[in-house]
Amino acid sequence: MKQLEIKTNKRLLIVETDMAEFVASLLIGDFFPKYELEFICKGSDLTEDIAKGFLHQSIHTGLFAHYVKDIPVNTYCYKTALEAFGAVIYASGYHWGENPVQFKENEINWEKRRKNRIDWERAELITFNPSKCIIFEIV
Repeated sequence: MKQLEIKTNKRLLIVETDMAEFVASLLIGDFFPKYELEFICKGSDLTEDIAKGFLHQSIHTGLFAHYVKDIPVNTYCYKTALEAFGAVIYASGYHWGENPVQFKENEINWEKRRKNRIDWERAELITFNPSKCIIFEIV
């Protein structure tokens, strides 16, 4: 189970888990006992309107500012809240969506194929798949 806590204008907990692991954790009663959580949505149901609810938007430009620990993430501005959300996750050392490393299963050179597989597996550890994620607000 992967998890990431980020601070936007709300404190969020993003959890990637398979359903069996999540249900077992709920039944045992140990699902994040140190947090008081409020369900926001499943990662696959994250929409522009939901993302706007926890990102800062400039009234003058209509663009989104991104902060991690009250520090601007970068100088780029994003026009959509979903892009900004992905940037905040990226600034926290993770990826949202697809694994950025393409797995080359048809690589002929064994050593290159092995290195590519290792790079892909490392990137997979820090990539959140929205269809397996649940987003909570920490209250």
